Amino acid sequence: MNKKQLEIKLTQLNGFKKPNPKLEQYQTPPGIVASIVYLAYMQGNIKNKTITDLGCGTGAFAIAAKLMGAKKTIGVDIDPEPLKTAKKNAQKLDLDITWIEKNVKNYSGTSDTVLQNPPFGAQKKGSDREFIKTALKTAKTTYSIHNQGTHQFIKKYIKQHGGHISEKTTLSFPIGRTFNFHKKKQKPVKVNLYKFIRDS
Repeated sequence: MNKKQLEIKLTQLNGFKKPNPKLEQYQTPPGIVASIVYLAYMQGNIKNKTITDLGCGTGAFAIAAKLMGAKKTIGVDIDPEPLKTAKKNAQKLDLDITWIEKNVKNYSGTSDTVLQNPPFGAQKKGSDREFIKTALKTAKTTYSIHNQGTHQFIKKYIKQHGGHISEKTTLSFPIGRTFNFHKKKQKPVKVNLYKFIRDS
């Protein structure tokens, strides 16, 4: 399956029914999910690997990884509502994925690769930190999206917790009018995609 075919598959997925602003539940666009998962696939971090999608929401990263040949895929989220949608999305595509309702900071599983789009910390300061910490404990390799303005902090925080950034790519992330405090229909936000590696 090529990247475009993956993106087309992902457009079939249902998104958040009632997104929670406190949890910063934004739908990651299919094109961005496909690009990240395909990059990880080309770098040998998806096929026949165990993948964890931390803060999985409606399951896009977990589902994309499974479609690209992951051996086992796990989606973890604190909110039971999007997990219900994630399960239905996986069933629609006849995919076997493990879904776990748990706060990411309390998750203790292990895998080869983590894929995540954590909260940027706009509503609750520091909410992205738990995702970084858990990702470094969970897997050797992580692909993670963060607000571009926090780069120096992210770089320092990853280093403090036993990892290093091996790649950084800037993306334009279109955020739709999800919540009533959004003024514009769609607002592009500059984000960094990090690939970071646990040192030991």
